[in-house]
Amino acid sequence: MLDITRAGPGSWRLYVDRAGREEELAVPGLWMGRGLAAMGLHPGDAVTERQAELLFGKGRHPNADQIEAALTQAGRDAETVRQATLLGRPVDHIARPLLAVALEFRAAPTVHLLWALGDEQTRATIEDAQTIARNRTIAWIEDAVAQVRWGNGGRHRAAADALVVAVFRQFDNARGAPLLTDHALVSVKVRRPDGKWGNLHSAELFRYAVAAGTLFSLLLMEEITERLGVTWEPREVTAGSRPVWEIAGIPHELISWKSSRRQEIAHYTDGLITWYEAKHGHPPGERARHALARWAAEDTGPDKHTPLPLSVLRHHWRRSTAGLLGSESLLRLAQDAAEETCRPVRSRIDVGLAAVEVTAIVGTMRGEFGRQHLLAEARRYLAATLRGHRHTPGTDEDIVAEALARYCTPAGSAAGTWTADWTVLYPDHSDDSTKAPERWPASASRYQRAQITARIRTDRLRTVRRLPLPPLTTPSDG
Repeated sequence: MLDITRAGPGSWRLYVDRAGREEELAVPGLWMGRGLAAMGLHPGDAVTERQAELLFGKGRHPNADQIEAALTQAGRDAETVRQATLLGRPVDHIARPLLAVALEFRAAPTVHLLWALGDEQTRATIEDAQTIARNRTIAWIEDAVAQVRWGNGGRHRAAADALVVAVFRQFDNARGAPLLTDHALVSVKVRRPDGKWGNLHSAELFRYAVAAGTLFSLLLMEEITERLGVTWEPREVTAGSRPVWEIAGIPHELISWKSSRRQEIAHYTDGLITWYEAKHGHPPGERARHALARWAAEDTGPDKHTPLPLSVLRHHWRRSTAGLLGSESLLRLAQDAAEETCRPVRSRIDVGLAAVEVTAIVGTMRGEFGRQHLLAEARRYLAATLRGHRHTPGTDEDIVAEALARYCTPAGSAAGTWTADWTVLYPDHSDDSTKAPERWPASASRYQRAQITARIRTDRLRTVRRLPLPPLTTPSDG
């Protein structure tokens, strides 16, 4: 999954501190993104504490110290020296500056377990898989999502396909449990078409955060399946909600061992949901539920423990789980489960059926929705259908295009704007079998209703495809 938050001027310290100062505490922060060339940086260069402070804390060039020293030595005046390191509007002229957007890339619990308890080759393979999935997701954000805005109220906008990103890798959570997580700080300072510096349109990035998260999960599943020969199965974490895709064969007792913190957050979240329902008179939606979970995590979060080298952590994790795992190899258990799985996996995606299912689920859950919601659901569909097997690049976009062309119509006056929303518009079918039930089971959640609607719609499409063609007729002679 991928979490996204706004990062203020002081937030860079959190990520730099996570990198530690001792060998093996964590991988050093690294620069990435196509925008590095404009700053004279190179992908893979280490992020120094001073560079992070300048870019993410002051909105200045990360090598401002060297630039100022060179210009001063060349005899330039103080104002010229100051302007040379500013990236757009000075931070001290902004009341509440936003200097970065923080992306958090985190896999499912069974991935963390296989990474933490497997041998060194398995550990390195999963880390490589996570790096590839993370980098491809950030590249997609650069290509398809990133926009630069400038002018009064940000009225001017253009594609900004070059970002500057600092990536930091974390190995454990606040309680010392395995949590392979990548934190990416995306600088809001990006180039405008005229070569000047503007600001990233962060609202657009937030709109596509879930679509980016589902892409990361899909790519990570594919990389791990191809490299380790495992398969995936759904696990219901919250009754009636979307399942989490886990590596098949990993004992659930190990998930419980890892997830004591998760259980504490879940219990606190249940209380917040009860409060929300009492206050608003209805259950929280998907976005509100996610916000309540973050609130619970912040309220119950303990102080950070003393950092330990990864080799020490892995030794401690293996000793702690010896009674649950015994002498079994966790990777062997997962590979055996993959070999025993009889469920066939479709190698070719039926875009027409996928578009019907994706539209039905999104339309039922949201009513009005944006293109980003369809894209996120299309990627969930690919993950559930292919179970880690490679998808053909562009299939997710093909599903969305089919859905918008055949089953969606612009909603209200928002059509044609930057935030155009859509509603479902199915072809006119008089057959009652195409309609969703007028009375849902009392216990059915919104997601369960969406699944029922999707099944009805896809069954109807299959039926229509099997109907015989009408006989050919010839015009009468007279």
